[in-house]
Amino acid sequence: MTLFDASDSRPIHFMGIAGAGMSALALIARRRGVAVSGCDPDPSGAADLVAMGAQVWQGHDPKHLAGVRAVVATAAIPPDQPELLRARELGIPVIPRKEALAELVSVGRTVGIAGTHGKSTTTVMTTLALAAAGLDPTGLAGGRVNGWGGNARPGADRIFVVESDEYDKAFLALRPSIAVVNNVEADHLECYGSLEALEDAFAIFADRAERVLVGADDPGAQRLAAKLGKKAWRFGLGPSEIHITNIIQSSAGSQADVRLADGRQVRLQLRVPGLHNLRNATAALGVVAALDAPLAPALQALAEYQGLGRRFERLGEVNGVEIIDDYAHHPTELVATLAAARQAFPGRRLVAVFQPHLYSRTAEHGGAMGLALAAADLVIVSDVYGAREKAVPGISGALVAAAAARAGAETIYEPSRGLLTERVQELIRPGDVMITMGAGDITKVGRELTQCSPAA
Repeated sequence: MTLFDASDSRPIHFMGIAGAGMSALALIARRRGVAVSGCDPDPSGAADLVAMGAQVWQGHDPKHLAGVRAVVATAAIPPDQPELLRARELGIPVIPRKEALAELVSVGRTVGIAGTHGKSTTTVMTTLALAAAGLDPTGLAGGRVNGWGGNARPGADRIFVVESDEYDKAFLALRPSIAVVNNVEADHLECYGSLEALEDAFAIFADRAERVLVGADDPGAQRLAAKLGKKAWRFGLGPSEIHITNIIQSSAGSQADVRLADGRQVRLQLRVPGLHNLRNATAALGVVAALDAPLAPALQALAEYQGLGRRFERLGEVNGVEIIDDYAHHPTELVATLAAARQAFPGRRLVAVFQPHLYSRTAEHGGAMGLALAAADLVIVSDVYGAREKAVPGISGALVAAAAARAGAETIYEPSRGLLTERVQELIRPGDVMITMGAGDITKVGRELTQCSPAA
């Protein structure tokens, strides 16, 4: 079957439709004129789809399958889930999200953005840069962009910029023409079993591309570049074909000189803080150069980039406290996010509110998470957000809190998510910068604070 055939009036049903990856796929399908339905335990992230005429239900129920042509499901949904079981009983095709994405982009060239960190931001930066350069790409990212009305930019079918996730080996379903690998660190080892197997998967993904841009400042990415040979352009501060120098960082943003692989040098300016964002933007410039597109409009688009949802997202100021929300959940991401906060708000007390994500990740990296969080002035840790995983005895947010305390940070452990917002409100004070971090429902805390504040 051709999944995205708009002449078929029956809907494609997306299970987990409000998730970042799934909603982007559904948005592009809907904008192609395909009928869409879906369900999610928390459908609030699918509001853009509802506005476009998609039928979205809260929760899962086999009744949702009436009249659908196919079901697209995320890897996080267990195979014995009743709605999936009923779909198979009825003979309705059940298609993994990674295979649906691969079919969607197969009609054009693909720029696959991969790496342990920075995929979403680099995907959006690359899409915006290529759009400004006149290539009209279709972009699918893992975060909401206000100017897109969601996390997908509909464009032509000639070129797709796609966030390429290593979880569940999803990126191995893609065959990119150009690949970006920002970094390769130990994560999702529950899928791979070892760091070596994870690195092998990145090598398979990248080797399919004609040109690969690889982070020069990450050991895992450096090992990948060595395997790829001449097709790899390294980018970063270290020895590289695309080299970043003369960096200036301030509360207003960052700027640097970037020398491209062909010897051209440009000045890159960003509003968003953080050295990691200079690297992300440099990768986007490298893609523009690899596609022989004009650099000047791409540089202007990057200079105007204001971020995306849950990536150093400024929610506003309440009672003199600046409130920021970020998706950081891996130690390297915590380090980068807190460094960006120090750049953007020099001299202010930094309060980090962190919710560990997944028991397996907390068991693997809990100590490093605490050490990274100790860069804040006050650390508040909640319990683990298990998501698709069941609780593991002895693994909790207490591991992270203890590590932060050992590293010298003033640390509070509040295991109850229900009490967390109230506890944070008691501890913050005027002049603070409060940043929530994690991939779970910690994202609601900042918004809860703005809603319950008498000054909001």
